Amino acid sequence: MTLKGLLRAIRISLNKFYKGIIMSEKSAPFISTQVTSGEYCYLNMTPEKDAEEVVVCGGRELCSTDYRIERRAFSYNAIEFVSAGKGTLLINKNSYELRPGIVFCYGPETPHTIETNPDTPLVKHFIDFTGKELIRLIDTTILGKGIPLYTSRPFRLRNLFENLIEAGNTPSRNRNAQCLLLLKMLILTIDDTAIDTHSAASLAWQTYLRCRQHIEAHFLQIESVEDAASQCNIDKAYLARLFKRFTEESPGKLLAQLKMNKAAELLGNHNMLVKEVAKEVGYIDPYHFSRVFKRVYGIPPETFSHAVRRHGLI
Repeated sequence: MTLKGLLRAIRISLNKFYKGIIMSEKSAPFISTQVTSGEYCYLNMTPEKDAEEVVVCGGRELCSTDYRIERRAFSYNAIEFVSAGKGTLLINKNSYELRPGIVFCYGPETPHTIETNPDTPLVKHFIDFTGKELIRLIDTTILGKGIPLYTSRPFRLRNLFENLIEAGNTPSRNRNAQCLLLLKMLILTIDDTAIDTHSAASLAWQTYLRCRQHIEAHFLQIESVEDAASQCNIDKAYLARLFKRFTEESPGKLLAQLKMNKAAELLGNHNMLVKEVAKEVGYIDPYHFSRVFKRVYGIPPETFSHAVRRHGLI
């Protein structure tokens, strides 16, 4: 186990003793046992009936090959997001194919069946919630239509879900409030980034997902947009068109942001010189690196490093 994994395991164990009480999995009988692995956070399993806005629980599941959930009713409202794998969803008497990037919402009175494809098991995130204000918010967005949809920013949604799980498992008197804010951000992000199913079924969409996933996974080894396009076996101009069609950022901006996020981590957590950090994130010229860093964060890397260490921000 890595140091990061060990620290995470220790933190989760300590959380069970936290004053706020993180509920055990046995306290949520609706959580399926047909999963290969999963990570969950439990915030309020017994919300008041007249509650305005409550996050109940959330999590991520790698479904087993026999995963099949069939419910005539459910205790809460839920949003589910498929980040990998394939499956089928039967909801409101309609059947939908589940693929990466699809998100759907259902309420307590919505019968639904979720089944994985045994050859490519689903990996999905979910959040369960209740409350009049949250339902009103849902109704003002595209989620209120009650049909599955795709998002042009699946990686952003995945990160929001992961942040919610982490916040829900972190001892803090503001834990519930933080998760509530993340839920609202999730709902509004889905509304902002929804795309029609026809576009999502296109070869262009699948190519965009493949390229973006490659950039996010290998950004440290990618030197430029040209390099990214070459590694993805497409033309640079086509890569730019894909990003323009499905997202608001360019591939160059995404690559720079990923590199600078890593650079900020290295500057704050390690005793490394700026030129060493620049080389680590793929910049041969430290002056070029400093210009990009300042463009992203608004301050030079030296200033950032001194401020972080002085105030213990990282």
